[in-house]
Amino acid sequence: LLPVYQNSGMDDGYVSLEVSPLLANDVDGTLQSARHLWQAVGRPNLMVKIPATAAGVQAFTVLIREGINVNITLLFSLSQVEAVWDGHIVALQARQADGLPLGHVTAVASFFLSRIDNLLDGQLPEALRGKAAIALAKVAYARYLARFHGEEFAELRKLAAHPQCLLWAS
Repeated sequence: LLPVYQNSGMDDGYVSLEVSPLLANDVDGTLQSARHLWQAVGRPNLMVKIPATAAGVQAFTVLIREGINVNITLLFSLSQVEAVWDGHIVALQARQADGLPLGHVTAVASFFLSRIDNLLDGQLPEALRGKAAIALAKVAYARYLARFHGEEFAELRKLAAHPQCLLWAS
């Protein structure tokens, strides 16, 4: 998929390889595994997949600062999403402060919306079933636009930083 990546201007053609789920609560283990995958593959279109646990969000921030692409997954709440976005922005600002390029670093945050409906539908009246995740997605997207296409990210965008993407997963 490297040619797809190159021909799309880094918008497509990524491949995700995930660290062991046994490392979900181990910052150092996640970092070590992610760095190993990044070096072993040696391709700019790799995304290292890590879970959005507290340890995973810490590792995510370090990896983005180091210039490693990350697919952070298993996001189930707006607070998790916001923590990931905070980490993404902090990491890019640190790269900028260190004089490192921003344009090649990207991330995807995989928001598992259907699982939210699965959890809540039994607690909701019939008319609202299947709608909680859509409502949450709309709120998350509005917050995404405000953060990554507004003033907060404007300086980083001028330096070729990519706004973090959201991937609405089922």
